[in-house]
Amino acid sequence: MIKRISIILIFLFTTYLPMKAQFTESKERKKMWRKSFKRRKNRQSFNPYLDKKAKDKPSAQLNKTNARDQRRQLRAAKKQKKRSMKKLGIKETKVKKA
Repeated sequence: MIKRISIILIFLFTTYLPMKAQFTESKERKKMWRKSFKRRKNRQSFNPYLDKKAKDKPSAQLNKTNARDQRRQLRAAKKQKKRSMKKLGIKETKVKKA
């Protein structure tokens, strides 16, 4: 019984010293870590809505492309209407806007 206790105590003391050395840091080492962490760039967030400006967000860019497509379709529809009216021989009447 005494042999077992002595072996356990010796084992604990031999493992205690390296563990203590791992987790204790000197003041200089802490300062070095603080300085090195300041130099690092900020991490990019996974969620694009956190850091981006309103115009750069994905939803804003999608709205821009949707609006562009709608304008393009409207122009194409107007051209098609003019062509079809021209084929039928109907002149387009312009209405003055107030």
